[in-house]
Amino acid sequence: EFIAEKELKTPALALSSATREVLRIGDLIEAMLMRTISAFETNTRTPLAGIAQLESQVERLQQEVKLYLSRLNRSELSEAEAAGSMNLMDYAINLEHVGDIIEKGLAEEVRKKVDAGLTFSPDGGRELRELFDITLQNLRIAQTVVVSHDQNMARQLMETKERVRHVERASAENHLLRLQEGRRESLQTSSLHLDILRDLKRIN
Repeated sequence: EFIAEKELKTPALALSSATREVLRIGDLIEAMLMRTISAFETNTRTPLAGIAQLESQVERLQQEVKLYLSRLNRSELSEAEAAGSMNLMDYAINLEHVGDIIEKGLAEEVRKKVDAGLTFSPDGGRELRELFDITLQNLRIAQTVVVSHDQNMARQLMETKERVRHVERASAENHLLRLQEGRRESLQTSSLHLDILRDLKRIN
């Protein structure tokens, strides 16, 4: 097993070990996201190879963490330890959902773009790249907050989530304007643009 059994008898140690495992899940998610961004930018399928394998690792680790924390929760925990355990479990579950969205949503959408030889309008491409960058930054901040419990960083994360909503809404509106202007590249990539926007918003 990934965490020594004896650590279950010491909740503080067990939570520390579980935190390390959850951070590993976050690192795998970051690798998946970076591969998707690379494929989006280079317009090649190569970086998408291995995303399914990374997602299966995410799923396995998440199950192990969830089972371990479930066993820990049957111990005598302080209020703070119980809250910490629940927060870790929630975070692990959310990361696994993010992995699903990347594998079944974003990666597939980028693959369609590459296979069909589509290019976004310069404005549309910039808007999507900005949202990809914000998403990656948010994941890194979230990983730091899990370890540090830094309230300022947590606040920054909440503010950035608000920015994501603004960027996503503005990009969707701009995209519709480009469609009304009859821009050929916007017509070709319309559903992909909106699908990628929606998935990045869900991840955030």
